[in-house]
Amino acid sequence: MKGSAVRTLRLAGVAAVGLLVLGACGSQQGAALFVGDERVPESTIDGYVTTIADFREEQGEDLSVFDYSGDREQVVVYVLYSELGHAIGLDPVDGAGADELETIALEAEQYFQALVAESEPRPLTEDEVARIAEAAQTDANVAGYSQEDLELLAGFTDDLAAYVEEYDISVNPRYGDFDLSPLPSVFPVEVPQR
Repeated sequence: MKGSAVRTLRLAGVAAVGLLVLGACGSQQGAALFVGDERVPESTIDGYVTTIADFREEQGEDLSVFDYSGDREQVVVYVLYSELGHAIGLDPVDGAGADELETIALEAEQYFQALVAESEPRPLTEDEVARIAEAAQTDANVAGYSQEDLELLAGFTDDLAAYVEEYDISVNPRYGDFDLSPLPSVFPVEVPQR
């Protein structure tokens, strides 16, 4: 896949963070998400969000009017991709000189790219072609994808759906409906709540 398409897909994956919405408490008290046998506590997610808030405050942002949900959502996506990469057995990321959150963000980005690179493109279904045409009307990113990019995304999201099932990935309902797909309006990959 060409470099610009990989960057576009990476950005699309990071954009998926906007799909989380805060909700009610989960049935597994204190757990934010599960990937295989790994249980990530809400306190871990909250700690990372506090790290980001501290940085924002150091930069002069007024946190009294700041909405933390976007940072929380981004952290959950990073941690999910990081844990998935560990569960699959992808090579560790060298986080020398980085703090824990920075290392997780690096892992998430590199594991996302590795998973995309391992995916096999597949032909689009008629339904997917119709959803792409509809999404392209309002989303310039979708309109800019080539047929090759879209077929790779189709294969990649098939793989993601298989990983969700194989590694029993789930999120706390506190984080709302969660779709792991970089293009959920076309290739949905819903993550169950637990």
